[in-house]
Amino acid sequence: MNTIFTQEKEVVTAQTKSQEADVKPVMDHITNLSSFIQEYIESRQKNFTVKNQSSEGAENTIRVSETLGKLAFLYERIRNTIEYKGEHVLRRNGIERILRRLLREYGKSEALRISQTLIRELIWARYIHNDTIPKSRIKTVAAIINKYLYFSDQISIQPTSLPKKLTKEWLWGIASCEIEETLDPANREDLVRLMYAWFYTYFEWPDTQISEHEKQVQIYLAIHRGLAKSDEEIMRYHLLLNEIPAWHEATPETVSIFLQKFNSIYTEIESHIFFKDRFILYRLIKKHVAPFEILRELSQESGGSLISTLADEKQFLASINSICQEKYKQIQSKVQRGIIRSIVYIFVTKVIFAFIIEVPYELYSFGHLRYLPLGINVAVPPLLMWFLGFTIKSPGERNTQRLFNMLKTVVYTTEKPRKSVFSLIPPARNTILSTVFAFIYLVLFIVIVSLISWLLFTLKFTVVGLFIFFAFLSLVLLFGFRVKYTATELKVTSESDGVIGLFFNNLSVPFLRMGVFLSKGLAKINFFTVILDFLIEAPLKTIIEVIEEWTSFMREKREEVVEVPE
Repeated sequence: MNTIFTQEKEVVTAQTKSQEADVKPVMDHITNLSSFIQEYIESRQKNFTVKNQSSEGAENTIRVSETLGKLAFLYERIRNTIEYKGEHVLRRNGIERILRRLLREYGKSEALRISQTLIRELIWARYIHNDTIPKSRIKTVAAIINKYLYFSDQISIQPTSLPKKLTKEWLWGIASCEIEETLDPANREDLVRLMYAWFYTYFEWPDTQISEHEKQVQIYLAIHRGLAKSDEEIMRYHLLLNEIPAWHEATPETVSIFLQKFNSIYTEIESHIFFKDRFILYRLIKKHVAPFEILRELSQESGGSLISTLADEKQFLASINSICQEKYKQIQSKVQRGIIRSIVYIFVTKVIFAFIIEVPYELYSFGHLRYLPLGINVAVPPLLMWFLGFTIKSPGERNTQRLFNMLKTVVYTTEKPRKSVFSLIPPARNTILSTVFAFIYLVLFIVIVSLISWLLFTLKFTVVGLFIFFAFLSLVLLFGFRVKYTATELKVTSESDGVIGLFFNNLSVPFLRMGVFLSKGLAKINFFTVILDFLIEAPLKTIIEVIEEWTSFMREKREEVVEVPE
């Protein structure tokens, strides 16, 4: 890796770095802004300039039928509920899924047609706003598809120890990121680099067994995970761009270089992505993400007046208060959506399991259905998820003030910033105490499981029904904690859980681990996705496309009749 990681540390320690000519005159009279917020404003200004230039004299845009789009949008909502992906990666995941399907349907020689259909389907599904994408973007996306098709073909004949299927999945995951960024630039890198610079100014990582280069990459990836909410494909894409900056405008020479270095690049990127202590660092970074979320919202609301807003501290505080209140309301809405999605996912999956496993087992073992155990197994998980939703609360005023104080360290200059030292090396623990605690914890867990099992057996549960109950209890707890995590995205104050809450949180850890394992397993064997791909999605999109073409044809005929001169 060879761009921001080799120079960033020196950049962030210079609090008086000058700005380039296009934004420097605007900020000359403001002397208290930090160097990294100035860099952020400068980069943001450049992005606005490029965006405005590209929008001037824009040609015709792609427009699809809103009426037909409702069917595709409904399908995507159902699909996303079943797959249970995070909201922040739904579009990228949708691009990859649709792209793979179109490649199977149309073949490798139809990149232009694939590009056009892909964009139209994304607009139908409301991943992209209608009538906003220039028609010239179809050729741009087609060129991207051709680039990855060519690379995929070339890498398949290269000597490599990597499985061909894994390589292609890796490539098309990255391709979906490039297509998403081409269609709707997120500009997530500006904010990631801002937090990266701030973090290096206020934190120190002295662990000597990790190289400085690895520390820089891991901090960068942890910020992507925590702030940009990037999945593995997005992080791979950005690491690839740091390795091959010219990949966007790849020439045959660039592709040739990538082919020659593919094994080493792939290995290095994967080693960074799956760094063993990545989640420890992620949890540390996540505690400091909230101020940057608010700053992103402030940047979007302020537009060209961001500098004047930051220069006036009172106006700055008022803006932060207003944004926080609005974001807290949005958090409540996200929590409610998360609960509903989780309940639907759990209920649908549970009913399927009941009909596939429990009902046949009951009929085989007893000759009839026992409705009480079956009803409990179907109803309890969604009800428990619904109950957990009531325990989730959004942050308050004290949290807002703390956010403002943290933002001041980002926005304004600190003469002698005090560095917080952190380490990923776990502290030494008392072996005897750890063993005793582990034993007590195990005994408590066994007692709880035994009591629940005894109660369920008295209600005529079978061993199969008991296993399914604990499996879905684990999934409910996992989804519940994920939804609760959504509510804490902007929380920077700590609150006590109380004795009952502490006891519940500790005993739920084994169930949560089981939930993670089951969630990953269900994602791999979810036959719903196969049914949706081949029996529903392909025919549905084909029907919508045919109707769209017919509507367009009739519109042209109607215009011909109307416009014929008399």
